[in-house]
Amino acid sequence: MRPLFLALLPFAVFAADLKPRLLIADQPVFADDFSQPRELKAVAAKSPTVGAWNPNQGTRWKVADGVLRGEASTAEYQAAHDTHKGVHPRIVLTKTPAEYILQFSFRLVDGKAFIAGERKSVAPFIEIGHHIARVTWGPNGAMLLADGDSLQLDVAKDYKLENGKWYTVMVERRADEVFVQFQDGPSFYGKHPSYKSELHAVMLGGLEAGHMEIDNVTVWSIKAGRQADAEDMLKARTPTKEIRIKEAKPAEAAKKAA
Repeated sequence: MRPLFLALLPFAVFAADLKPRLLIADQPVFADDFSQPRELKAVAAKSPTVGAWNPNQGTRWKVADGVLRGEASTAEYQAAHDTHKGVHPRIVLTKTPAEYILQFSFRLVDGKAFIAGERKSVAPFIEIGHHIARVTWGPNGAMLLADGDSLQLDVAKDYKLENGKWYTVMVERRADEVFVQFQDGPSFYGKHPSYKSELHAVMLGGLEAGHMEIDNVTVWSIKAGRQADAEDMLKARTPTKEIRIKEAKPAEAAKKAA
């Protein structure tokens, strides 16, 4: 419950200097400021009792000191699994409609720095739909992926996350478009057929063997139409070339991937 912005229904508001650029917000449909301490337990994704937050891959999460705090799975859990070991904190926000605007804050408290090719761990990420759209970090900065994480649509070179620093993010998702912006940072836009999917829950992931914190989460439904200056904004963006970073997986294989 950091004093960044008010995140309680029905009074949820946008963070300062962070407003929707593509879509038009309608009503807040979910908000959590983590003011009430609680433990979070993972359940099957299709369970009728799944809550707003569902820890992934055995990672451990709790609400304490006004934030949602996560860490990797236990050593026993990791030893018992060949894959999906939960070596870095990751959690799913299930309370997302098919199309929405989402705002939240997060920080990486600590953890092993991700270096491509050195470990089997995954870089920190914001995933919009499981393997549908993903903002993640690589050797050259941050990038927006599509097509089962195989295609880079947008990039912010040299943009990196600092441990201990809070970041506020806004995600706009509709049909085959995704727009993600960081307060006082870059924005990412992607339009791709793979984005048009029924999978819309959001997953957040931190650093290997580290701790991650999340706060001030709000989800809005959206109205028909777009922001009046949306097209001008998109045209003014620096063009980026799509880059195939790996071979796309068949649809069924992509669903089973971590």
